[in-house]
Order: sequence, then C-alpha cells, then structure tokens
Amino acid sequence: MSQLSSDIADDKKRLGLTFHRTFSLMRSAVSQIIRAAEKVELNGGKKLDLKSIKELSSLGSIYVEAMPRYARGAGLLNSLNFLTQFGKYAAKYDPLLDQPGTQWLMHYHLSAQQGPGAPFWNDVASKRFYPGSTFSAEDIVEQIGNFIWKLEDKPPTERAVRSTVTIFLGTYTKPEGLGKLRLLEVLASGRYRVCEPGPAPVWAVGYALLDFWDAYYPGRISIGLDTLQESGFPQLFMLGKSDLDDVLQTLQEARYVEIHRTAPPYQVVLLRQDREPLLEKLYGAN
Repeated sequence: MSQLSSDIADDKKRLGLTFHRTFSLMRSAVSQIIRAAEKVELNGGKKLDLKSIKELSSLGSIYVEAMPRYARGAGLLNSLNFLTQFGKYAAKYDPLLDQPGTQWLMHYHLSAQQGPGAPFWNDVASKRFYPGSTFSAEDIVEQIGNFIWKLEDKPPTERAVRSTVTIFLGTYTKPEGLGKLRLLEVLASGRYRVCEPGPAPVWAVGYALLDFWDAYYPGRISIGLDTLQESGFPQLFMLGKSDLDDVLQTLQEARYVEIHRTAPPYQVVLLRQDREPLLEKLYGAN
C-alpha cells in the first residue's frame, strides 16, 4: 500500500505531525487535486488515486503526497479521497479556492477539534488564535512538541516539530495559502500577531455550525446558548458574543434555528440539518 493510500484508508484517521512533507498549504496545488477528483468522479464515479493525480495534475513527486492530505484536512476530500459536499461546491464554483467563504471553511476543517485535520492544528488555533495574541515560532515549537508528547506518549523529533511549525505559520501568512484571511501577521520583531480579520460569510459559519452540532450534539434538538458560546466553536471564526448573535439571527431568519430567550437558560433550537442549501447560498448557486 502506498503512503498516500495508507493515509486515506481509515475514515477516522487524523493527519499526522509530518503529513505536510515540509510544504505549507498551497491553494493552487490543492485546487489541482480537487479538480482532478472532480474529473475522476465524473468519469465513472471512481475515487481519486495516486495514478490519477499524476496524470491530471502538474504536481511534483512530493506535492502529490502532501496536497491530497491538505485537501482532506481542509474538508474538501473525505478520507477515501472522494470530494465532500463542500469539495464539490468549491470545485464547481470556486476552483481556485480564492473566495473568503471557501478559505474560512478550509480553516475551520483544519482547526476543528473533531475535524479531519492534524490534532496539533486545533491545539494551536484554539489556544492562540484570538485578536491581539502574540507569540514566537519558538512558542509554537514548544507547544506542538508538548502536545505530541502527551498525545503519543513519546517526544517527537525536534526536526519534525520545527518543520511543522514552519508550515503551520506559513499556511496563514502566505497569500498562496490562507493568508488572505488575515488571521496572522509577521511583526518587525519576527514575532507573530493574531489580527482581527473581516467577518466570515454567515453561510460559511452556518454550514460549519451544522457540522459542529452533528459532531458534538448528535440527536439533540436544542442546546444552551451559553453552551454554544463556550464550546470553542465561535473562536474558530473569531466571533464574539454579539457576532455569534448576529449569525444566529440570520440563521433564524433562514429557518435553520430558533433562539429562545423567554427565560434563561436561553436555548438554540435546531430546525433543520441539511447543509447543502447553505453552500448554495454561500456560492450563489441559486
């Protein structure tokens, strides 16, 4: 079994520490992956494999290993290398992965605790990504090293951690990655500062909320508003309480949720779970 095949064999398998092969996320390369997947699926319903990637893309030998993993971590491919629902819409309506909504959802999937991304990604994003936070690359080296040590009960190699920190920071600072979200900037001192980015499109947040709800509250019709506010979900989109209220109000108008504020504890009631209409709204598919 090839390395790529083994990485996608298990539906529940998360990306590992060195999944990136020392390359930061590059949207133009991931774009080639999802367009190749789209062609393969349209021509017989088969899943994307290493042979097809080599035939349908111009990616080099290491990129053909790393970029499908990024596509998976970003929620565009599932663990069997078929396009996800999000991946299908992105491939059709934003094949260059240039729109803010697409990039926010890629960030969400990479960073969500229950998501397909590498576990260390959530640890860093959830603890570091709040406006005004500053840190050095060495801070992240220490954090990821300690996280992997606790997770795997053995210390990772310093070389692996340092290359991983480089790709993580590069993903959010390079324009060809997710730099357009303006989540992170490099200061003159060489340290990094978390910015206050523009708001994520409400339909992207709504789509992610249904994904999050399905993972953490399966079968539940309602959850406390305070529970949602403190769940870690709003932080992935840099949402304060008033920002989250605005998102929920729009989703209520779209008949996806109801907010009950008659008496505390206030409740968020889920009215529907079909996510595709939210992608249609996000990409103007109607």
